[in-house]
Amino acid sequence: MQSGFGLLESGSVSVKNEVNIMIKNAVDVLFGGLTYWMVGFGLNTWVDGESNQFMGTSNFFVDADKTADHNGHIFSLFFFQTSFATTATTIVSGSMAERTKLESYIIFSVFNTFVYCFPSHWMWRSKEGWLHKLGAIDLAGKIANRFCICALQFFPLNIKLYVYIHLTLKYR
Repeated sequence: MQSGFGLLESGSVSVKNEVNIMIKNAVDVLFGGLTYWMVGFGLNTWVDGESNQFMGTSNFFVDADKTADHNGHIFSLFFFQTSFATTATTIVSGSMAERTKLESYIIFSVFNTFVYCFPSHWMWRSKEGWLHKLGAIDLAGKIANRFCICALQFFPLNIKLYVYIHLTLKYR
């Protein structure tokens, strides 16, 4: 999915920024994947561990357990969920094309992957999740992905409004 979004976005930017877009999509996989491995999978899942309605509380730094009979299930779930987490960041990157520096985008990629874990836990990974308990039905990951994408696209808008309001009130 990353390469497809990269090609889509590179067709929407100027020629000089095509390489930049492809690098940003590679950054999504690298830094988003590392973030999801370190804390994301633990916040998202409940496999062999504890969880509550808000988040998972185990499985941080996913590693093979020599005694577990279901390592294949855990690793396939990890790779599947990692692809969703990094795709949520890649979708947002299209709106940031030609507007951000790479360092800022790396920070955003890490933050977005972290934020993604909560709505995905609420919907998919736990029978205790509050969206699951309300009877929400998810089709191909749309609820968790769109929730994360919408929340983070409004974040810069809120900062701009806050700065604008305070600057205009201060200098009147």
